[in-house]
Amino acid sequence: MRLSDVAELFKLKQTALLVFTGLAAYLAYAPRPSLYVALLLLASMLLSVSGTTGFNMLFDEDIDALMFRTRTRPLPSKRMTRREALIVSAAALAAGILLGLLVNVYVALAGALGFVFDIAAYTLILKRRTPLSTIVGGFAGGMPALGGWAAATGGIGLGGLTLMLIVAVWSSLHIWTLAAYYADDYRRAGVPMLPAVTSEARTVAAVLTVAAAVAALSVAAYLEGLISLVGLVVALIPLAASAAFAAMAARRDYREMMFRAFKMANMYMGLFFLAILLPR
Repeated sequence: MRLSDVAELFKLKQTALLVFTGLAAYLAYAPRPSLYVALLLLASMLLSVSGTTGFNMLFDEDIDALMFRTRTRPLPSKRMTRREALIVSAAALAAGILLGLLVNVYVALAGALGFVFDIAAYTLILKRRTPLSTIVGGFAGGMPALGGWAAATGGIGLGGLTLMLIVAVWSSLHIWTLAAYYADDYRRAGVPMLPAVTSEARTVAAVLTVAAAVAALSVAAYLEGLISLVGLVVALIPLAASAAFAAMAARRDYREMMFRAFKMANMYMGLFFLAILLPR
């Protein structure tokens, strides 16, 4: 088992974006940020998200083996055994939750809930049954932001829930735009992801609806004082571009336009959480 395979099992690029949301939330809203707490939080989120992702890969090995995009991952390519994946994932998850307890119980709870939503609700119960699975699974992606808020404030609160919901709702935008590009893969694997089981027009409508919901939640964050007006406008630019590309997909170059919408949606998430660090 190589470190590069462990890194691929944990999908570190995606994990890094989610961890960044939590770290940014802590630095933005803690009255007096502590380097010690920030490092503890960073380690806790990195390990808990990585462990959860590893479990996801473990349970989805059969699906990944059927999809061109994922068949070279460590498990379907047999570069890592299921036992190895289970050990490193369980160790990372347990260590992440325990480190979260050193910050406060709410940080640990956010890490544990991320596992419950992603593995129990999304991966094991909903993913192979309903195209709306991402709506529930998205709550797992919002847990690092909630954990960062909890580390900063010592509790949950409306602000933490708003940040969590922004990421949770954005997750469907992220997944559906990518799945529209790889719809044939999902059909081959028998996974009822929305773009694989409905028409292009309905997929575009769903993506635009989710983009509008993310925009509304972003404005709510501004009204709650979580982000400056300048930060809000900057963050909304790539979100608007994502929606524009999705709208164009209804008329031409469906897969290409959806992939561009996917890239812009990812840029929005990074910019929004960078923007909350600006003075409010």
